[in-house]
Amino acid sequence: MNEFKKNKKNSFLHSPFVLIILFCLVIIFAFNMVGLIEKEKETAQKKALILDEIDTLNKRETMLRSDINKLNTDDGIEDAIRDKYQVVKPGEKMVVIVDDKNSTEIQSNDPKNDHSFLGWIKNMFNKK
Repeated sequence: MNEFKKNKKNSFLHSPFVLIILFCLVIIFAFNMVGLIEKEKETAQKKALILDEIDTLNKRETMLRSDINKLNTDDGIEDAIRDKYQVVKPGEKMVVIVDDKNSTEIQSNDPKNDHSFLGWIKNMFNKK
């Protein structure tokens, strides 16, 4: 019968007070795990954005390197100078097209064409 006697050690570990404390600890760890999962998702999104930015920068670097290699050739230098300074070789002709902005803007100083409310009242009293 000695075997069925409760140990004081076991009785303390199985007491309601200890079980409530353990349950509270489990709840706290569960909330912390939820927070960690949310932070992991946020970190994954930031990582994806940074990787996209790195890819964009790598593409830009490749494009700039190709432009530099093109500028190391005579044809590349000539194209760059022609685009920037609008020059021609001797014997070539250049055509320059200029838009005349004044021709598209028609302004009328005729008071009879004034379509505002005050213009309508003035026209009503100034009929000749």
